Amino acid sequence: MADTPLVKICGLTREQDVDAAIDSGADLVGFVVVPDSPRGVPLDRARALAAHAAGRARTVAVYAGAEPESRDGFDLVQVYGVPAFTERTIVGCREEHPPPLPVGVPLLFDLARGSHPDPAALAAHWDRAATQREPVMLAGALDPRNVAQAVRAARPWAVDTARGVESAPGIKDAELIASFITAAKEAT
Repeated sequence: MADTPLVKICGLTREQDVDAAIDSGADLVGFVVVPDSPRGVPLDRARALAAHAAGRARTVAVYAGAEPESRDGFDLVQVYGVPAFTERTIVGCREEHPPPLPVGVPLLFDLARGSHPDPAALAAHWDRAATQREPVMLAGALDPRNVAQAVRAARPWAVDTARGVESAPGIKDAELIASFITAAKEAT
């Protein structure tokens, strides 16, 4: 892990939330292109939000399956399952044992969608993340209160949050974003 992990704020649906994330120091901003997600936006909206962020943070289109609908307009794509094409891809896994990946392909080590783990389950998740091959992006129930502890335990390349900085599903809270980013970057 680098001395300071990168921070991804995900599930962005509004320009003002993209601005709040970038102004607070986010390295990556994510747009969920999954219709049934409370943070989901159509592909054209995701592209517009990515264009709004262009040159200020790396943009990530997040897809539910292994094959992305499109890579156009984004710096990276994030998929769940191993795609045929892994360049500029973050591969997400919600399982204890991730699939084998080519060297250098980032692994997003996540929890089950919508889970609310207790502190012991979170600590176990962080410990498992620490044993994964690098680079690891840690996700799953991270928020401003626990991200520093997670960074110290897992020593990830990056951390990712969506619901942990929201005032409502898909609506981010600028103060929570700033607190999350500060805690993550000062943890080491």
